Amino acid sequence: MWINRTMIVPAAHVDMARALAEGISGPAGAGMWTTGLSADGTEPATHYISAGLIEDSFADLLPLTSYDEDGMDTTVPGKPVEIAAMAEAPVDLIADMLDAVTVTDEPAMTTMSRMGLVIVTPAEVVE
Repeated sequence: MWINRTMIVPAAHVDMARALAEGISGPAGAGMWTTGLSADGTEPATHYISAGLIEDSFADLLPLTSYDEDGMDTTVPGKPVEIAAMAEAPVDLIADMLDAVTVTDEPAMTTMSRMGLVIVTPAEVVE
């Protein structure tokens, strides 16, 4: 089964997130978090986003922040012990990354807006 998720990862954690996604999900996890984000749309990217359908088994490992009709948020924590075991990685590194990521079931633009982020336009495109 596939579930829609918007996942925003700080630039400091993006390499680990990419490696874990591909390692855990195989080809379905490759190519994630390639779109850079920043507060004003200029480089360098401070965050990276991946949004769309992911397998429910992958989604179940991640934290999830949901918002009620009043905008109040509730976050279900991720599963760093399970991820660390699958990836043969230190739990503390995985836990730090999961604490830093934002995962929602909202549309990408809604989550980006909540976080004050926009898509980075590379300098060569702006000129």
